Amino acid sequence: RNTMSSPGVFPLSPALGARVGVGRASASASRTPKRAASILKAFDGSLPNAESPATAVPATTTTTVGFAVRARLEFGCSLAVVGSDDALGAWIPDDAARLTWSEGDIWIGAVIVQSVSTTEEFKLIVVTPEPGVYEWEECANRVLPVNGKQLAVTGVLGGRVDVVDEHGSVRVAAPAAPAARAPPPSPSFAHIEVPQSFNNDPPPEAATTMNSPEAWRGAQPEWIRHRDQSMEQFQMDVVKNRVPEDYVASNPQLAGAAAAIITGSRDAPSYLKKLELIQQLVGQGQTITSEKLAATSAFLRWTASGHLQCAEDGNHHRPNRPAEVSRDIFINMEQVAGLNPLYGKHGTPVSSVERQLMRHLHPWLPSFSSEFTCSVPMTRIRDIAHRNDIPQDLKLEIKHTLQNKIHRNAGPEDLISVDQMLRRLTVDAYEGQYNQDFVNEFCLFAKELKKFFNASSALERVDALRPNLEQDAQAKIDELQASMWAIESGEAGHDGILGGEGSAVMRALRASVAVRAHFGSALETGMRNDAPDESVATRQEYRLAEIALEELAFVVMARALQCSGAGVDGEQDSQYFVGMLNGGDAAFWRIAGEATVAGLRHVAISGWKGGECEATAKDLEAWCGDAAVLAQSGGSPIGTREAALRLRATLQRVRRIVESHADALSEAYGDVPTDIANAFGLPEHLGVTHVEALVRAGVPFQISRYVAPMLRAASDAAGCRPGGYDAVSLGVARGVLVECQSLEPGSLGDPLTSGPVVALAWTADGDEEVRAAGAHVKGVVLARDLPHLSHLAIRARQEKTPLAATEDASALHAARGLLGKEVILEVTPDGATLRAVTAADVAIELSAATSAAGVSSTIVATPSPTTLTSKPECLPLDSATLETAGAKATTCADLARVAARPNSAFKTKPGVFLPFGVMETVCVAAGLGQALADAATLTGVAAKSGDPNSVETACSAARALIRSVPFPPELATQIAGAFVSTTGDTTRVCVRSSANVEDLAGMSAAGLYESEIGITVSSATELGDAVKEVWASLFSRRAVLARHIAGVEPRFAKMSVFVQEMANAELSFVLHTRSTTAVAGVGPSDTLEAEIAVGLGETLASGAQGSPWRLEVSQASGEVKVCAFASIGTALMLRPSLAHLGVRAETVEYSAQALSRDELARNSLGQRLAQIGAALESEYGSPQDVEGTVVGEDVFVVQSRPQPL
Repeated sequence: RNTMSSPGVFPLSPALGARVGVGRASASASRTPKRAASILKAFDGSLPNAESPATAVPATTTTTVGFAVRARLEFGCSLAVVGSDDALGAWIPDDAARLTWSEGDIWIGAVIVQSVSTTEEFKLIVVTPEPGVYEWEECANRVLPVNGKQLAVTGVLGGRVDVVDEHGSVRVAAPAAPAARAPPPSPSFAHIEVPQSFNNDPPPEAATTMNSPEAWRGAQPEWIRHRDQSMEQFQMDVVKNRVPEDYVASNPQLAGAAAAIITGSRDAPSYLKKLELIQQLVGQGQTITSEKLAATSAFLRWTASGHLQCAEDGNHHRPNRPAEVSRDIFINMEQVAGLNPLYGKHGTPVSSVERQLMRHLHPWLPSFSSEFTCSVPMTRIRDIAHRNDIPQDLKLEIKHTLQNKIHRNAGPEDLISVDQMLRRLTVDAYEGQYNQDFVNEFCLFAKELKKFFNASSALERVDALRPNLEQDAQAKIDELQASMWAIESGEAGHDGILGGEGSAVMRALRASVAVRAHFGSALETGMRNDAPDESVATRQEYRLAEIALEELAFVVMARALQCSGAGVDGEQDSQYFVGMLNGGDAAFWRIAGEATVAGLRHVAISGWKGGECEATAKDLEAWCGDAAVLAQSGGSPIGTREAALRLRATLQRVRRIVESHADALSEAYGDVPTDIANAFGLPEHLGVTHVEALVRAGVPFQISRYVAPMLRAASDAAGCRPGGYDAVSLGVARGVLVECQSLEPGSLGDPLTSGPVVALAWTADGDEEVRAAGAHVKGVVLARDLPHLSHLAIRARQEKTPLAATEDASALHAARGLLGKEVILEVTPDGATLRAVTAADVAIELSAATSAAGVSSTIVATPSPTTLTSKPECLPLDSATLETAGAKATTCADLARVAARPNSAFKTKPGVFLPFGVMETVCVAAGLGQALADAATLTGVAAKSGDPNSVETACSAARALIRSVPFPPELATQIAGAFVSTTGDTTRVCVRSSANVEDLAGMSAAGLYESEIGITVSSATELGDAVKEVWASLFSRRAVLARHIAGVEPRFAKMSVFVQEMANAELSFVLHTRSTTAVAGVGPSDTLEAEIAVGLGETLASGAQGSPWRLEVSQASGEVKVCAFASIGTALMLRPSLAHLGVRAETVEYSAQALSRDELARNSLGQRLAQIGAALESEYGSPQDVEGTVVGEDVFVVQSRPQPL
């Protein structure tokens, strides 16, 4: 964009362009004459005299032509005009007339055409960053009249372009074909959070994360030789008035930090004032929130990159003032940014999301090292400006454009000015043109200013810090520098990932992790409140080095992908890359796995899911690089079906980590970037694609480029899911495909007025009711994996509603292409297909089998009879009956009797129960008996109304009433007395529901009501609160809707509670004694299905994201088949040695789990569970849905209920 280097081209100054409104003008045909006149007026006096008699050529006509063409280009590209005249390059693109970008994506410039012809031809071309590569307009040559008048060429690249003379006459230059580059309109999904990867918009260019001249998107600097205060005042007024005074008032949707920035910007024309505006929001004494960080980081990024112009503010502040403001902001963030659990003592704790947003603000803050906070910083430029060994004109330019400007009102535009001057003194200068001592001094100043604006590269940063580091850290830096030198110098060669090039790339990637981990470890704790200035400045250098190393890792991973054959941009994987993965090449998989591992460790250092990143990295290292593990699968991580399944589970977990990062950023930024961009009149795409650009500039994006083809290869090797779908509930459904966030009432339209629909649901927690969204829902496609024995899966099978789950990008892309169309969803044991209804389908009715599978039926449940007690009491669990305690508690009592038999294959834990009527008795004692009855009635009324808000309001009121009731202390004492520890350890119990409308035909499923786990019996308050919480779950929204669907009136629903000692579960399981995926019409098979997870069973009941181990065991032969390996990220654990801490969530490392590593362990547990299942099925005379835990060699069964078939 250095237009000064193009002969005959004279760019409009940014100030002049702003003065005539070029940046805001419309490109429409109706506005063209008025806008052209403004452009021509702007040219008056700004161009050399084009008609000087001294240079006139006989019979030559001289025409001044100004260009103002609208074109939205990718970063790094620029617009030029090439044509038949010499001023337009004589059709040589390298000599084309370059145009200059201005606000609103208007490219402006002017040329002087001298021609003996009456017309010349031209075209617009896009100059790409790649030398010698241009993109030409796809149209006929445009015609430019040469008539001696001043002309203005206006229009849109790829569209209409007009030539307007000084009198306003319009001439269409030439018709143009529609631009192939124009992006399609963005679809609107305001109420649905569709993952970014499934939208069809063209991706934006990755955003730069550090200051640099390459990141500059503002106007080019003007070199002046005297100060023009009137122009400074004009520019200040332009910047201050960029946002109308009443903008926020006229846009009531604006609020919070975005509104504060938009309003405050009118009084913040200069860089310093803009920093002070940010200081008011996130400086010391201010609470840090995601919304503030999102607004300030976007605002400062666009300021530093020139999208938002800085101007003088009429004051005189040396660079030490911005440095001091920067330090204040930095301190407030760093006092709470540590990862150590004790960081809270230094300030208000912040979430992982807020830590990620802080990383987007840090790079754009200026340095506040001591050299910049001293009273008179950057004196070198003053000395340079007063040298006597440089030309006077150059001296004046340095003095007024740099020295005085920086010492009065430094801003990021000065970095660009210095970069241009440096090029002028070095690259563009001939040998001996300037005194070498002067050039050396200017180079030192350029380095100094670069440091002030934090524009140094990662290697420059770590090299500057190296002398003060210990020897081990220095060695790591040396390794990083050596490997990067080998790559950049070409010493490593270009022989691909398996050769010397790949070796150097992987060395660099490993070294980047090691060096960054060193700096990251020093930043783990929040900064002390009393840290001295020197320590704070050092911490900033560490923080910026750590962030810069992440950017370096992004670049190295891109190089690794490129030399692996995956291409440059990642949009399409090459056949070589995919072929090597599909072929199972062990060396190729090892390197791909190692690169992904390095990426995960970088993500962990950034503070995102650190424990899960490290655990998953270890799993990948084991599956792709552990010799003992690979030996079991023929030397390849996908050499056997089970090995491929195991690797697939881990890769799915990796994908969830990186997608959760992108989703969190998207949610945190929300509409803030768009609101700010719109307020300042920035290009629309800048705000809309802001978050995506950030995502594409991060290491998680590079990880996703690895994971996608690796996951496809592993899935293919495992023979998984034809069409990308996992069959959860079999059958065929027909209806219009409609998407929703989740299966909530009202999310898919009114059941009474809407026709049959097939739902494409983006989220689920496993506890939903299919028919809660309406009886018109005939089938479900779920955009995430789902445990087959979760509540949602079971209810879908009960209601005979076909349900298929997938996280496969291609399958979801295809599904979204069918939105709004009538489709057929067919789910079979082998997978699922989703297709549009054809003419043949319309012509004939579906078969009887199809109709039976596709139409949901209602199963009416009958509550069990109850006997209500009038006393607040608890009784031994073994005395529970159906009438006093309900089916669940009674079954647990019966299980204890079965477990006590000789040679029983399982054990149970002791407990007590609070009979039916205790809840009502306690409420009556508190004077709330009638209020409870009324609240229950209202929940039924709300459920019948079908209004989601009414249901939630009524349910919340009923639950709040129960929670407000005082729990009798004597009852808490009775419960605690049943659990006396003989070892002195803390006893933890589980408080569980047992309603009379639970575990019944039509309502038999885990998780319908609440359980409270990890409750200590030594606390009467904790125990009482837990019991009340279970009582209150009788009126959870899901339970109320389930009873309404089953036809149960609220007054018949009763709740008892039982309390059992908890087992310190190492594993938990849910098993069905008969297969739930049998072919329709044949009935259940003799195959037992088991789903197993690490830790307590709540992980399975809650439908946690990820898959459990899924086993199928033949009751006849005992053969164990693995259908899925576990990938759930965290487990709920109750450690015997840490029982006083209660239940804790711990990250799971599956390479340390026997069920993932050892086939014998899987077979042994599967066969043992089959033995237990067979015994319970025989005991109760029907297929059973069993829950239990594994502790060492013992298996504890906690529940057995009729299995839904």
